[in-house]
Amino acid sequence: MASASYHISNLLEKMTSSDKDFRFMATNDLMTELQKDSIKLDDDSERKVVKMILKLLEDKNGEVQNLAVKCLGPLVSKVKEYQVETIVDTLCTNMLSDKEQLRDISSIGLKTVIGELPPASSAVF
Repeated sequence: MASASYHISNLLEKMTSSDKDFRFMATNDLMTELQKDSIKLDDDSERKVVKMILKLLEDKNGEVQNLAVKCLGPLVSKVKEYQVETIVDTLCTNMLSDKEQLRDISSIGLKTVIGELPPASSAVF
């Protein structure tokens, strides 16, 4: 567990690099980690990963943005409900932005997140 947390922390650090290639590769590596069934994130790691992926949606490099959107799907199934709410709230806020590219990438992200949510209970209350 400690080595996984260290690995995630290392990836998050690389995602803040001024080099777009480092950001891209770190985001790609994170997506690979998120797709593994074995990965478990503690609360602090969840918060940091969610914050970083949402930040990367505004990256100046389109490839990094697209990869960040692709991370949202596997991320939603790995984090707690309140983190999913944070993701949805941020994406909805971004869709009101003056920046067309941010609106577009956020709408794709919202579609991705909604597609990953478990179906609502059909029980009638």
